[in-house]
Amino acid sequence: MTYNSSAVSVSIVTFNNADVVKERLDILLPIFKVDHIYDVFVVDNHSIDGTVDILKKFSEDEPLLKVILLDENKGFGYGHNQAIKQTSSEYHIVMNLDTTPKQKNVISNMKQYMDENQDIDLLSPLVLFPDGNIQYLTRSEPTVFDLAIRFLGPNWFKKRQEQFIHLNDGYDHEQVIKNATGSFMFLRTSTLKTIGAFDERYFLYMEDTDLTKAVNVRGRAVFSPEFKVIHEWQRGNHSIGGAKLMINSMVKYFNKWGWRLF
Repeated sequence: MTYNSSAVSVSIVTFNNADVVKERLDILLPIFKVDHIYDVFVVDNHSIDGTVDILKKFSEDEPLLKVILLDENKGFGYGHNQAIKQTSSEYHIVMNLDTTPKQKNVISNMKQYMDENQDIDLLSPLVLFPDGNIQYLTRSEPTVFDLAIRFLGPNWFKKRQEQFIHLNDGYDHEQVIKNATGSFMFLRTSTLKTIGAFDERYFLYMEDTDLTKAVNVRGRAVFSPEFKVIHEWQRGNHSIGGAKLMINSMVKYFNKWGWRLF
């Protein structure tokens, strides 16, 4: 089944978000309506906390909301892919539930920018914390060393870590980005489908790095500070389980793209 075409579609993946999902959709849906987005896919990865009931009730009164309920949690990328398969839009936004466009009409402006720059396949915005500080997400293509030292904390090999996140040169001008964040990706849908969307071998972590790499192999992924979003940064890789998932994804990434040690 394919829903009616619109210029821009959006997908958000939920999992056990009952405590915040209504509040977040109350914030996001008016923004999407202002930007004339009529295909908003919310894909639920088999929540067991009441998220599904909230989404069902919400969708009864919101015709632009397309809820996809999965009977198994196969990961972040797999969830987004279920929406990507159904969209026929010109552009598609992959975003987190806890991300909010900062400026008025930011999505419309990103669409116009992509219209005017047909060589860009992925547009990555400046990501801010809720207090307005920059999240340093303009990252280099990873090596084993770069990812390993990040487990040790920010004070280990500090200069190398600063280089990895382009601390001094990554946030005040447009540039090709090698490792974009999955918290908000504005993608040319034709390119997204050509590369096969997300690699579903990643359950969590590295799927956005992998997608950026795949886009750059075919075309161009670009970061621009002209466009801004706010991200609340809810991460889990500091737990033992999260660390295991990260390491598992790292191995899959380097097996696929080659082991760059340093």
